[in-house]
Amino acid sequence: MILITPFNDIAAVVLAGGSGRRLGGINKSLVEIGGVTLIQRTLVILRPLFSEILISGWHADIMLPEWVRSVPDNFPGTGPLAGIEASMKAASLPYIFVFGGDMPWLSEKIITAQALNFLEDPPEVLVPRTDRMTEPLHAIYDCTLHSSLEKYLRSGGRPAVRDFIALSQVRYFDLPSNEEIMKAFTNINNPEDLPGKEA
Repeated sequence: MILITPFNDIAAVVLAGGSGRRLGGINKSLVEIGGVTLIQRTLVILRPLFSEILISGWHADIMLPEWVRSVPDNFPGTGPLAGIEASMKAASLPYIFVFGGDMPWLSEKIITAQALNFLEDPPEVLVPRTDRMTEPLHAIYDCTLHSSLEKYLRSGGRPAVRDFIALSQVRYFDLPSNEEIMKAFTNINNPEDLPGKEA
């Protein structure tokens, strides 16, 4: 069955390969908030928007839904860039929308606005920006960058997403620094990030 979604030229990619060292080695995608794991929360948001959903670096002994495709890293140990490279190669669509696997409060409204902005005149990378931060792990990438990213990783380039995208044609998607926006870009890095958060 072909799923008709708003963004049939963009595949969603969830980066779930982090070791979770600051959470005691727990797979961050399996951390629960309100009884729901981060990966479940993420998939609930992404499923209505994207016809293709990939999860990069999935190592948990938990079955994924049949409509999700697990993509192994080709360059283990090089962080999120490895997941982006592998997903660019694996995606059947021309663009990927990359999400950190530790972002519990993704916003369908913000994702939709960012994707529409991208499709108006697609750059190589579209990164959201406020006056307080940029977030390259809530960004859209043109899969034609795969060759240059692969070469970058093979050459031993510094495995930082910001360093690689600095070599690309980047457009910024400017947003206000209000509570809604900042919450959507919040990620879970430390145990203290969990208590007191609202679901």
